[in-house]
Amino acid sequence: MKKLKQFLFIFVPLLLVIAIQFLATYFAMGLSLLIESGWYSVTGSAGFLDIVDDAFSLWSSQRFNTGVLLIYNAMSIAVFGLWYYCRYGGNYRPALRQTFHPAAIAGIVMLMPGTQYLTTYIMSFVAALFPHWMDAYESLLETAGLDDQISILMVVCSVIFAPFCEELVFRGVTMHQAKKCLPFWAANLLQALLFGIFHMNMIQGIYAFCLGLVLGYVCNRGGSIYYSILLHMLFNFWGTVLSGLIPFGDTTFSLIFWFLFGIAMTVGGLIVFTSGIRKLQAAGRSSAMPLSDIPSGTE
Repeated sequence: MKKLKQFLFIFVPLLLVIAIQFLATYFAMGLSLLIESGWYSVTGSAGFLDIVDDAFSLWSSQRFNTGVLLIYNAMSIAVFGLWYYCRYGGNYRPALRQTFHPAAIAGIVMLMPGTQYLTTYIMSFVAALFPHWMDAYESLLETAGLDDQISILMVVCSVIFAPFCEELVFRGVTMHQAKKCLPFWAANLLQALLFGIFHMNMIQGIYAFCLGLVLGYVCNRGGSIYYSILLHMLFNFWGTVLSGLIPFGDTTFSLIFWFLFGIAMTVGGLIVFTSGIRKLQAAGRSSAMPLSDIPSGTE
């Protein structure tokens, strides 16, 4: 019975973060409508229908959606940050030398382009099989006002706030809860699946699932949520800023080259990252060794 309760509790963070998302949206909509009504009541320059039209126009703009994201991220970081710290022993001030290793950081940097290219190929493959999924995804972006040029504030939100928020929800709380009743491989699969479902459309959901698997491994193997946050930030930075600056090409050679490049960087990044963590753990064990256990002749 206890195991069942622990398993069912895995789904609570997803439900809560969706509720926070809706709460932030309706709060922003109500606030904007209240401001619009107050402004027009003072000036007396428009009627009720004009106020509604202006409100709907605002709600479909990038400016409004950026504001909603900021409110939602702030609320989620506060709620799940406290949850992760109190219930799962989250450490927000880790000892740098005991937590991070240069090789592990290098592995994360290698994973940035690797995961980006692989997920791009996965999205393209899925879109080719199910073109209506891509149409729905593009329609979603257009409805949210995100199909035009992205603002600086939206970039900051995507690259900094969103990774903190999503890592706390899915790798900080969800995965740690899943590990209480499941082996890591199953816990990682489940949190990645919930991470994909959270994005609420098939195209984003599939690549979020694939990315979530890597983020879960990095967080668990590295022993710190900061590793998955760093990778998530770099992934979003590449997709938001760098992807438009790097030529991809549409020839057969370029498609094959970048596909192999993505595999090489992903596999190589995981190997380098794991090697760095092993070195870090070995250094920690040797520093904790009693003096009487140190072989004679060593310093």
